[in-house]
This record gives sequence, C-alpha cells and structure tokens, in this order.
Amino acid sequence: MRLSEIGNKEIVDLSTGSSHGQLWDAEMVFDKKSGKIKSVLVPSFQSTGLLKKSFNDLYELPWSSIVIIGEDMIIFQSSNGA
Repeated sequence: MRLSEIGNKEIVDLSTGSSHGQLWDAEMVFDKKSGKIKSVLVPSFQSTGLLKKSFNDLYELPWSSIVIIGEDMIIFQSSNGA
C-alpha cells in the first residue's frame, strides 16, 4: 500500500473513539537503520464544546498499535486512552 492511498484516511482511537485527523495531518518517525516506520505523530485534539475541537499537542502512536487500516479509517488501540 502506498502513502498516497492512505493519506486521506481518518485516524481513530479504538479505546476512546476519538479522532486524530487524517494521516496527512500526521508526521512519520522512521527507524534510521531499517527505514521502517516506528511511529506516527498525530494531532491530539481536545473538545472545546459542541462539535468543536482545538489542537492540543502531538501524540506518538506506535506503528505496532495499529489494529487495522480500513477503507476509510486507520484504527489504533491506545494503551492509555490518549
């Protein structure tokens, strides 16, 4: 699968149901030796009211925590409820 094929997918935490934007909003962290993706830095949003979200910080999502890359979403399982 190519990055261009998954960039528009929404990143969702299975534990909390919270959205972390799209993969295009994220930054990837690579292992320098192997070139493999180590983690993804995704926006961490906080709700500021009815359907409004504000950017809070970046959350490091280990690549190994991704449960499934589906048709419309990338679903991951956080260990601490991000």
